[in-house]
Amino acid sequence: MIEFNQALIVLARDKESTVANTRLKATVGDFKTREIFHHLLIHTQEIASYTTMDKYVVLEDKSDFGLWEEYIIFPRLAHNPGESMSLAFNLAFATGYQEVVMIGMDCPHLSPELLNEAFAILKRNEVVIGPAQHGGFYLLGMRRFYPELFEFIDSSSSHWLRRLLTAINNLRLRFTFLPTLNIVQELADVPEEWL
Repeated sequence: MIEFNQALIVLARDKESTVANTRLKATVGDFKTREIFHHLLIHTQEIASYTTMDKYVVLEDKSDFGLWEEYIIFPRLAHNPGESMSLAFNLAFATGYQEVVMIGMDCPHLSPELLNEAFAILKRNEVVIGPAQHGGFYLLGMRRFYPELFEFIDSSSSHWLRRLLTAINNLRLRFTFLPTLNIVQELADVPEEWL
């Protein structure tokens, strides 16, 4: 039985595949890249802990179970990011939630205030988007499941936002943007205190 009509889903990607596919590795090496992604994981978990809705995590890396004890855990849902996101949203709405927001684990400037703002926006819009400077997004929320919003998402994120907006416009959905934030893709995106 669900406790709230709102759900937050954290998409916690596998650290090893994330490290292997990042531009950070070439700049600071394997060890420092893992350290930075550990900071991001802890930061995301802490930010989410300040919210009062039901919390889920799509967990690819079993070694991170300890961080997510208060969450309902979805195991790795698919190999493709778009399919994983789509399945997680679909499961949440099928459970009975009326508003669902998903965040990744790569945005160091995400705050509890932004999460609360995202849910407030969903009171008057079908979709809320947290756009990222590199062309992707750090947050996506909706009031019902729209599978068409995930058909374009693959492993390359540079055009996600543009394609997402095209899908939203094709469905004629009302949406609002949160502030544009950096997601960690290269050294310049990493907070100084994490280096």
